[in-house]
Amino acid sequence: MTVSGTTVSKRRVAFRFGTAGRMLTLAFFTLLFVFPFIWLCYNSFKTNTQLYDNPWALPTVWHTENYSYAWTVANVGTYFFNSVKVCGCAIVISLLLSTMASFAITRMRWKLSHAVLALFIISMMIPGNATLIPLFLSFSKLGLVNTHAALIILYAIGALPISIFILCGFLRSFPNEIEESAVIDGASMIKLFFRITLPVSRAAIATVAIYTFIGMWNDLTTAIVFLNDNAKMTLPYGLKAFQGQYSTDYTSTFAAVAIATVPTVMIFTIFNKQIIAGVTAGSVKE
Repeated sequence: MTVSGTTVSKRRVAFRFGTAGRMLTLAFFTLLFVFPFIWLCYNSFKTNTQLYDNPWALPTVWHTENYSYAWTVANVGTYFFNSVKVCGCAIVISLLLSTMASFAITRMRWKLSHAVLALFIISMMIPGNATLIPLFLSFSKLGLVNTHAALIILYAIGALPISIFILCGFLRSFPNEIEESAVIDGASMIKLFFRITLPVSRAAIATVAIYTFIGMWNDLTTAIVFLNDNAKMTLPYGLKAFQGQYSTDYTSTFAAVAIATVPTVMIFTIFNKQIIAGVTAGSVKE
């Protein structure tokens, strides 16, 4: 009994040390990834002189005027709401189209379903920048250049391949019995889609929405190519505008970057459970 008790106690000590080691490792990597954002935030409250004197120290006086300057004088507020408008509309359209297409590919029996999915997957291999010139010429003939509608259409269509790929993987793991019983009870395809498929796909849809939102929110190239009016530009262009030919207002730039980062951080913080559930959705078939 004594030998057995000693062995158990040793195992408990080893387990506790192992747990402590894992926690310290996780804390280290968490700090490693979070510290740049913290550094950015507290430096955004400094003056350029304080930043040059010691970029690692906390500000002696917290200057909130950097944010007011970035929001009003540098028009970051206008660029921010332009990005919200464009990304919001594009995500809604993209999610609606991608969920419908995924439902049709995985749940409806037709001969070309696999070929259509293959076309979407192949389109993921085409670089987006390679299509900018033909798209610009086409949109110019349609009169859509220098409009937010052009960005909304491009973002929504560009997000379809990866969205359909993720959603098809989830829907294929979802059992058919629930939908079959609903069809037996007289449910139409429209009711089947909106009452059953959409509710059970919330985790996968949330993952797709967040993944596509990040790409749209941070995109600069498309906005520069298709927009030429500063009042219609999106937030990434506003961040670029802080850099002058001979100097850069770093602290105001940090404030603008902090403003641009807040939506992404908030979304990840609020919907982290849905993101994890969506990432693992479809990985195991029941």
